[in-house]
Amino acid sequence: MKKLFLLAFWLMPGLCLAQTTPPATINFCGVNISVPAGCAPETSYSVRCERYQLNWFYLNHGQLLPVVETMVKTEMKKHKPAEDQPFEAFILDTPAKGHRLSYAIEGGEEYQLIFYGTAKGQPVVVQLTMDVDPEKTADLPEIAQRMVRLSK
Repeated sequence: MKKLFLLAFWLMPGLCLAQTTPPATINFCGVNISVPAGCAPETSYSVRCERYQLNWFYLNHGQLLPVVETMVKTEMKKHKPAEDQPFEAFILDTPAKGHRLSYAIEGGEEYQLIFYGTAKGQPVVVQLTMDVDPEKTADLPEIAQRMVRLSK
């Protein structure tokens, strides 16, 4: 009995380690990014967390501007009245542009940042929806900071 107890005690740490799952990762423009605790990838192009949602999609060069313009118009209509402020930004350290949409929702305000540009040769749109009005990159969620940053 004593040997059985010692064997179980000796094997227990290994069994516990074997059952842990590695953190989820997403791939953004060829860069693997760990998904923070409390967040879950919804698709290969979307991560949902308690206080924000992050989506991105890839386009052809000619589609980038028309798709972003349509997207902004659609979101403005959907969340009427809404405010749109253009801004300068970076996607993976490459200069990009963006739109900051703000609108009222039940229980407060919501902010949508739409970044668009070309990163690593790939035209991409990143959409971050959150309940905090970000003034600087440090105000963005950690995972978003690995993808985009504000010029401030």
